[in-house]
Amino acid sequence: MSNRKLRCAIYTRKSTDEGLDQDFNSLEAQRESCAAYIMSQTHEGWEALDARYDDGGFSGGSLGRPALRALMADIEKGLIDIVVVYKVDRLTRSLADFAKLVDLFDRQRVSFVSVTQAFNTTNSMGRLTLNVLLSFAQFEREVTAERIRDKFRASKEKGMWMGGLPPLGYDIDNRKLIINQSEAERVRLIFQRYLELCSVHRLMKDLESRGIRSKCWVTQKGNARGGSTFTRGALYALLQNPVYIGRIRHKDKVHDGQHEAIIDAGTWEAVQNLLARNRHESRTKTNAKSPSLLAGLLFHEDGAAYRPRQGRKKGCNHHYYVHPSGTLPVHEIDSLVANELVNLLGRQAELCQMIGTDDPAQMDVVGAKAQLTSAELKLRPRRDIVLQMIDKVTVGDKQISIALNRLGLQGLLTNIPASTQIEDGTTTPHLIKRTFQLKRCGNGRKLILGQHEAGDTPRPDPSLLRTIARAHAWFGDLKSGLSYKEIATRDAIDERLVARSMRLAFLAPDITKAILAGLEPKGLTAEQLVRMPKLPADWNEQRSLLRFD
Repeated sequence: MSNRKLRCAIYTRKSTDEGLDQDFNSLEAQRESCAAYIMSQTHEGWEALDARYDDGGFSGGSLGRPALRALMADIEKGLIDIVVVYKVDRLTRSLADFAKLVDLFDRQRVSFVSVTQAFNTTNSMGRLTLNVLLSFAQFEREVTAERIRDKFRASKEKGMWMGGLPPLGYDIDNRKLIINQSEAERVRLIFQRYLELCSVHRLMKDLESRGIRSKCWVTQKGNARGGSTFTRGALYALLQNPVYIGRIRHKDKVHDGQHEAIIDAGTWEAVQNLLARNRHESRTKTNAKSPSLLAGLLFHEDGAAYRPRQGRKKGCNHHYYVHPSGTLPVHEIDSLVANELVNLLGRQAELCQMIGTDDPAQMDVVGAKAQLTSAELKLRPRRDIVLQMIDKVTVGDKQISIALNRLGLQGLLTNIPASTQIEDGTTTPHLIKRTFQLKRCGNGRKLILGQHEAGDTPRPDPSLLRTIARAHAWFGDLKSGLSYKEIATRDAIDERLVARSMRLAFLAPDITKAILAGLEPKGLTAEQLVRMPKLPADWNEQRSLLRFD
């Protein structure tokens, strides 16, 4: 018999709270089985703790459970030697979460035992078996989630309300939306006042002055929620919610609902058109003196926007798009995007397919309008045209992605009424992707665009070319008898710069050839080469250091 006492904590869990009010429930059954197992190991020194770790009505999909958090805290304090559960999935159904728990157990030298599966994590075989079992438990959970999502989608396609807080103007009766007449009058007033005021900000102030507030409701725990003044975000969501015209939205699709509409089709269309016009005017910023072509459209791949900035140097104005990772010169990036739009406008068949029209007469209209629009862009890129054609421009390390607005293209190139929707699936943006290079030039404060497409000829970096050429010229001067100081005095530069730059005359021939062809590794600059503390004499070491290998 072991003299050492092993403190055993029993953990129990049940996914729902059904039946927990009974004297002998599922949690008690689990605890009784675990306690019996601990008693059978009394000869090994096992002893059950009095503390209870019971999670009733909590899913095993996460670690955010009160009793489990208390258990983990006591493990951290060194109060537990063994964790005992009825089955492994009572502790967790997630393989990733189980790995975190096992890591905690290992750090605190705590064993883990499942009484119905005879697992013990103190040996490798038990750990392997647990991982396999949890993989199946996680698979079962994911399959269940997929079934729920499919059921949810199918129900919404039939126009059913699938739970949650009902919108202002509706109540829930037998899982159906029923019009609340007093609230419905508030909804109609909100839509009408927006059409009269033409501004969400003014609408918000107007509703506040009238004492009109959001929907009130009581939670299952009896707590009152809602009844607050409307924010701009809440008003935008309300004005664009298709539930008010008797429809149900599921992700990016809208289906006919099984409930009555509060807003008539004419009012709804007028509000949506006004919202779209206000968005367009906001993005265009027509009151700006000289709005940048891509302002509000240009984003880094990390999701942050490029901001237009300008500076003045030597009497000239310089324009940039600024992001924490660097800057983009306005002329190059604007020209690239404008050229891609011009090229697209020259492909009539692709345009017709993109905006979803196969009517011969309409295709002729598309061709004629595309030709006129292309001529305007070639003459002078117009921001209003660009805003109508483009949703977003995303800049990555090696690729630029232009997301086109199909609805905008339809309105620009056809005579189809604005209220007519593009057919199924075509509302998703069409992407134009082009590879390119961003190189630092000179002192690294400016970015220039290199190749636009994958097959284009690479463009050498002018700054690198000048630096290499100067290094070979200075080396020739040195061989002719001039000293570093004499070369520096003659060219009116620092003597140390001459010495550092002259080392580049000893670069491996293939490295020099690659630089002359514009094939150097991304990010290699003249400043980086000149300021390098030490340039190896061995060519293989040079290739490795400069990433030419």
